[in-house]
Parts: sequence; structure tokens; C-alpha cells
Amino acid sequence: MMRRIVVTAGCIDAVWIPLYAWFGSPRLAMLNVVSVILYLSAWRLLVRRHNRVAVSLIWAEVLTHAAIGSLLLGWDSGFHYFLLLFIPAIVVGSVRRLAVPMVLAVFVFYVGLDALCDAYAPLQPISTSALRMAKWLNMGLIFGMFFTMASLYRNTILRAERRLLAQATTDALTGLANRSHFQLLASAEIARSRRSGKPLALILSDIDFFKRINDEFGHEAGDTVLLELATLLTACLREVDILARWGGEEFLVLLPDSDERGAAEVAERIRQKVCAARIRVADREIAVSMSFGVTQIGADRDLRAATACADRALYRSKQQGRNQVNLASAAGKVESPGEAAPAARDTSADGA
Repeated sequence: MMRRIVVTAGCIDAVWIPLYAWFGSPRLAMLNVVSVILYLSAWRLLVRRHNRVAVSLIWAEVLTHAAIGSLLLGWDSGFHYFLLLFIPAIVVGSVRRLAVPMVLAVFVFYVGLDALCDAYAPLQPISTSALRMAKWLNMGLIFGMFFTMASLYRNTILRAERRLLAQATTDALTGLANRSHFQLLASAEIARSRRSGKPLALILSDIDFFKRINDEFGHEAGDTVLLELATLLTACLREVDILARWGGEEFLVLLPDSDERGAAEVAERIRQKVCAARIRVADREIAVSMSFGVTQIGADRDLRAATACADRALYRSKQQGRNQVNLASAAGKVESPGEAAPAARDTSADGA
């Protein structure tokens, strides 16, 4: 932001150089040449991360420029308006305990400059029409610079708000909804389902032998597996479905307008795609599998109760050998064709 402000101010001062020469004020024209050099120096300091030195240089330039311009052309030239730019910059960019003293210092400088202008200015008077033009141009520049600063501050705040919202609602690793955000979204979906009478189902899934993956291949490999599976699950779901990382190696899916059997078909399709996938970690490929528990959220069941039912179905999948789908309302797993792929197996040797 500071670099943009410095570039803008430097360009404005460069435009003023021929104008001041035309107004008949060669001293101000030379002052603007010096100002452009100072802004260029401040920009280079900002690029090199010497922010404090750059800001000090900007302060010195604006204070000096406003003072000399006001003394040379008089208070009516409007150079003193540029001092007002310090107020929002100080309030936004300074430590709270320093903001009030710094604003007071600017106020004292402002009042002192007014008194000096009353006593001595203008030291280099110009024609009335040129003075009026200089005043209007300075007023226009101040409005433009205040607008630019306000826009930059606003955009900075909006970016910070978006970043904080993302941190509060998404899982940092996978980018999926986190537990708290899922609960919020699920509450709205449950309420909608009860009003409309349409079914709502829940899938709880868990990566099989995830601890073994971390132990054998390292925690970075575990993160890669989580990220790849999050992408795979997202691709298997509809836009209206809500997918979240529930915790650790568990994923939770809410499926609007789906009953338990329909959700089980989705879970089985995901299970097969996970088994067929090969996740590359460094120079190796590993095969993984997932277990699933599926339930339907009825009128007499909230999210906590439904998650507990899905968790029991998932536990049954684990007990019965993993890599399968179980329904909360039925005993036994969902039948599926084909043999399941073994979990957490290094396939690099057989070229899979």
C-alpha cells in the first residue's frame, strides 16, 4: 500500500514541475524535482524492506513541501491541506499510545505554519489566477489522495476479513469446511429438511490404517493422503453436498435430498474410487482404503445423534475388516462387486 502511495505522490509531483515553471515559481519547480527524487528513494527503501526509514523520508518530504509551498505562495495556495493526510495514516498505522501525541504534533505544526504564513507569506507571490489554479489543483489532489487512501485501507480490511473468515470456517490443510462451520451449515440443512419433508443423509468416513501410513511414510505423506482424498471426495459429490474434515483422518458428508440407501450408494462409489486411486508420495505410490458409516437424519434426530449413529456404523465397518460401507439402520455391510484393495500398501515396486 505504501509503495502505491509513494508512486502516486511521485507522479503528481513530477506533473507539477512544468506547472510551477509556468506559474512563475522556479523555486517550487525545483522543490518538486527534489520531492520526486525523495519519493523514488522512499520507494527503493520500501522494496528493500527498510520501511521505517522510508516512512521517515515521506514524512520529511510532505512536511517540508507543505511548509515551503505555503510560505512561498501563501496560505491560500492550499499546500497546508497535505498535512491533513497524516491524520488517517497516523491513526491506522501507529501504535495507539503514540497516535494521539503524533496527531497533536501535526496539529501544532499546522497552527505554527498558519502563524508563519500570516507573518511572512507569500515570499514569492504569483498572479491571482495562478494562485487560484494552484489552490484548486491542490484541493483536487487532496480529495483524490484521501479517496485513494480510504480505498486502500478498505481493501486491506476486506482482505483481512476474508482471511479471518477462511481461517474460522475451513480446515487449513484440506481447504474443506471445518467442524464448527459444518455444524452451522448442517443446522440450516436440517431445518430446511424438516420444513420440506425431504430426506437428509449423513456419511462418516475414516481412512484405514492412517497411523500406519504416518509411521511408514512420514507425516508429510499423511498430509498428502488427506489432501488427495479430500480432492477425490469433493469430485464425487454434488455442489449441494457439504463435505468437512471432521477431525484427524475422518471426513463427514451431509447429503440433502438423499435417503440412507442413496447415501450408501454414494459412499460405495467413493470407496471404490479410493481403492482404485494411487497416491504418489515422493518417488513411491501408495494405495489406501476408507471405511464408511451411513445414516439418515430424521425428524427425531439432531446432528449429534445422527453423527453418533453414523459413527457406530463406521465402527462396525472397522470391526468387519475395514474398507466397506455400513448402514446405521441395517446389520452388515453394503454389498459391492469386486475385491477391495489393501490399505496403505506401497505399489511402487509393482508399477501400479
